[in-house]
Amino acid sequence: MVTLAVTAGVGATATGTAVADTSGETVVVKPGARFVPRATRVLNAGETGFLTAQEGDDRLRWIDYATGTATVLEHRLPKPLEYDVEAGRPLGDWPTGFGHGSDTVAIYSESPSPHVTLQQGAGGGATTTVPIPEGQSYVETYGTTVITRTGTEKATTSLHLLRAEAGGVKEQRLEGLPEGWSLTISEGDTRSVVVRGIRWEDTTMKNGWWLVDLASGQVKALAADANDVTLGKDTLLQVGPGDGTGDVAEVYDRNDLTAPPRVLDIRNFYVDSFRMLGNSLIGARSLNGGDNEYRGQPLLRLSDDGETTEELLAVARTDLSWAPDGSVLVAGAETRTDRGALDWGYYRFTAAADGTVTRKRVADIEDMPAQPAGISLGSGILTTADDSNLFQPHTYIGGYRSTWLKTSGRPEEIRTTVDGLTSGREADCGWLDGSYCVTMLASGDGHHGQKEGTEQADGKTKTILFPNGTANWGPRLTTGMHTPELVDLSGRFGVVNEASGGNQAIVEFQGADSGAVVENRSQAAATVWGNTFWSGLKDSPTVSSKSLPAGTAGTSFTTLNKCVPTELQAVGRWVYWECRDNWFRGAGVYDRQTGRSMTAPDAKILLADGYFVAYTEEAGLTLFDLHNGLPTSGAYVNLTNRPLVSAADLGKGTVRRSGWTVDRFGGHVAYTGDDRRVRIVPTGVPASPLSVIDTKAPGTSLDLRAAAPNWAGTWWLSKPAASWQVTVKNNASGQVVRTVAGGEARGTVSATWDGKNAAGKFVANGAYTWTLSAKPADGQGADLSVSGSVQLTGGGAAVARDFVGDDGFGDLLAFTSAGVADFRGGTGNGTGTVSSKVSGSGWTGANEVTSAVPFDDVSADGCNDVLVRVKSGELRAYKPACGGALKSTTAYTKVGLGWNVYDALTSPGDLTGDGRADLLARETSTGYLYLYTSKGTGAFNARVKIGTGWKGYLLAGAGDLNGDGKGDLLARDTAGVLWRYAGTGTGTLATRVKVGAGWQIYNSLVGVGDASGDGKADLLARDSAGVLWAYRGDGKGLFAARTKVGAGWQMYSRLS
Repeated sequence: MVTLAVTAGVGATATGTAVADTSGETVVVKPGARFVPRATRVLNAGETGFLTAQEGDDRLRWIDYATGTATVLEHRLPKPLEYDVEAGRPLGDWPTGFGHGSDTVAIYSESPSPHVTLQQGAGGGATTTVPIPEGQSYVETYGTTVITRTGTEKATTSLHLLRAEAGGVKEQRLEGLPEGWSLTISEGDTRSVVVRGIRWEDTTMKNGWWLVDLASGQVKALAADANDVTLGKDTLLQVGPGDGTGDVAEVYDRNDLTAPPRVLDIRNFYVDSFRMLGNSLIGARSLNGGDNEYRGQPLLRLSDDGETTEELLAVARTDLSWAPDGSVLVAGAETRTDRGALDWGYYRFTAAADGTVTRKRVADIEDMPAQPAGISLGSGILTTADDSNLFQPHTYIGGYRSTWLKTSGRPEEIRTTVDGLTSGREADCGWLDGSYCVTMLASGDGHHGQKEGTEQADGKTKTILFPNGTANWGPRLTTGMHTPELVDLSGRFGVVNEASGGNQAIVEFQGADSGAVVENRSQAAATVWGNTFWSGLKDSPTVSSKSLPAGTAGTSFTTLNKCVPTELQAVGRWVYWECRDNWFRGAGVYDRQTGRSMTAPDAKILLADGYFVAYTEEAGLTLFDLHNGLPTSGAYVNLTNRPLVSAADLGKGTVRRSGWTVDRFGGHVAYTGDDRRVRIVPTGVPASPLSVIDTKAPGTSLDLRAAAPNWAGTWWLSKPAASWQVTVKNNASGQVVRTVAGGEARGTVSATWDGKNAAGKFVANGAYTWTLSAKPADGQGADLSVSGSVQLTGGGAAVARDFVGDDGFGDLLAFTSAGVADFRGGTGNGTGTVSSKVSGSGWTGANEVTSAVPFDDVSADGCNDVLVRVKSGELRAYKPACGGALKSTTAYTKVGLGWNVYDALTSPGDLTGDGRADLLARETSTGYLYLYTSKGTGAFNARVKIGTGWKGYLLAGAGDLNGDGKGDLLARDTAGVLWRYAGTGTGTLATRVKVGAGWQIYNSLVGVGDASGDGKADLLARDSAGVLWAYRGDGKGLFAARTKVGAGWQMYSRLS
């Protein structure tokens, strides 16, 4: 396949400033191969090679039998040959008159006077000129004999033989042929030619056949009732009606036509063209459009008894050409495929004396570029509907092809896929000069749709999107309309009008194969960009917008001349409107950013990001640059513009979204030329900064206890991104717990999170912030960054002391003398204060609390638990529900009895490095400090003494104060000095470090965990007046200046 790069021309258009001409960067997209092979014709089969012409070309080629080498002749045809695929015939006649039966090629010319030039093969050597006598017309050349006629083809008065001899021309009139008949030469070689004559008498056709010996000029009549007469090297074949029981083939010896012929029974040989190959009859059937056969039928050889056939070639055309040595040339393919192009070539068949046949592929035949019927372009993905892949016009006119273009720099091809089939019923914009026309739309997120709906077996008509890169259908829906037409598409949303009614539907294409109607409404001008729907109102010049699917009202504007819009288009900050009934009533562009409008030309317009393209018959395609804003005059003629594609280069492809289109999603312009190539024209206009135009929002909460916990989001982009990532950050700690990243994204970014970190472990409960960031593929504008929040519950590990809200902030546990337990939630507001309250009662009588220690999760439900000692001395591990209150009736596990020997119980966090919180207990009688390491189930290992002399200290387990990942302990001595004892990770405490003096003013100290939301452990302290103070930890073992939480906290008898 050969792709010729052709630069698009430009033509004059409106006034205004010209922008840079980027036509030199035009990309010619490699076309697909047409399903129906390129039509060819052997014009002259000679001794060493043959002359051929082919569809789509005005060149003649001489092809050598031995090497397959093709040499192009200097002589050209008047214009490229055209072929009607559906009719199975050329548009016009195949070229003739180039000679037969030898390597002598005849070139007829009427200038300066009619003459024939005889050359050998492709030329380059000596030539002979044979002038055509006045009053005669050139017919053909056989060998070196030129044949002319007098009269017309339909009323020939005589045929003449001309030969160049001794510097002159010898002329011989053929005698014995009828005058006034339509005489044509159907066959011939250097020895003789077959003349067929037809004459109509009223409604009756008279038929005649004659064989002319070229050496002598002798004319011999053949059977008048023959249907066909062909020649072979030594044979003359007549096909006729026989004895009335069916056609027969009579094979005569050319050297003795008086000898009885060999008669072949061809009643079961269903072919339309015949040729003798040695002593065998071969043939091929004609194309059969009624049976959806447009490529060819097998080439067959008939057995001598006429009972069986042998396939010589899987697919062949019917024009069987024979060479002087008796071999036969045919165009065809060795293998038939149901889809895609055939491996088409020229084949030469030669028969041996023993009847065997040799087949040789002489030369390839170039694929014919497929004819585009429609194109769409979105996010740098070109979709073409053309007659490749399959051609059965009663059902399918071809297939879809997707081509991915580079999204930065020159939009060169990256890869191409062959997708699904294009139905003939999807051809919606008429029959244009023998070509189908399909209006197509790109979603920008890897799908495309066509205007026409697709009728299903149940009689319902669906509106379907097709995914690029696959043959499958994509999302689809039924609007209930009998004649739905997709008139606009952006991402998941579209606008469908009823062609034979006044209804309109806003639709959402969902998932891989579904969709739904968002709203049914009366038909009006409408468009969609991302999740923003713009529409006009009946008999009103107002254009308004709303968000989808919620329908929240947005901005609106009024057309400049107060006309009622009949068409709308929207891209980014721009909205195009046109008013047209039988006449053009006005058009314009509205700038959402500034609230200003300007006029637009009377043309067929497509709006894109930062520009629009206008088509007129005179100028072709003209680009108008919007990216710098609208002109102060408000007139389009003052807008920067340039010719993009001339009317001549655009050719017949003048229909929007079929012959030409724009990439609304930050891309370029595409059009189809008359040479069947699609061209991508860079606009030279910078696209807007990368933005999110629609979001299928991820949930604001994620419960990991659900059957299949999953947080998912999809963001539709205004243009392609080179790379992207979604990070999930814990609000409390500031730590990024998960990053999901991807490369190039065209149209959408989708990300999911299962609540796990990169190591595959569930993260802690709490509040998280997700952030989507992306880099624009074209390098234009800032990186994209959008964010949101998600609340995680049921996580694998609860944040220390987080009991309510599942927000990842530490909470305070406080008991009233009336036996009420309050969880007071950390605010996470940066101060370390607590606020909200969740209360549980029943802590009186036998359940009176003498000590309470907020602890980690011992029930494996992802929520923290509490150690409570009641007045009997029994220690219990209570397991409140996630976010639930602590009640005396809450389920618990008995830890043990005898815990009244301790006057202080507290948990510093993990002291041993096993990942579980531990318990410290001070013995009242001795002042010894004991460590109880946790088993993780609510039970503890035997105590280990880790210190003495702890009498007189107010103890507070504080968690990790210095950022080393180990639990720490705070202790205030009798002098009011506060000390920090850092955990070593081995079950002991390091040498104390002074935090500060003056702490004797407080009667309660609580290591509350991270209540401020900065990821560092904080401290709460209540003074003797009942005022609660918050000390925000600095992560280095010290605290910031205190912040007042509030007064009245003396209401609580115990803070934990």
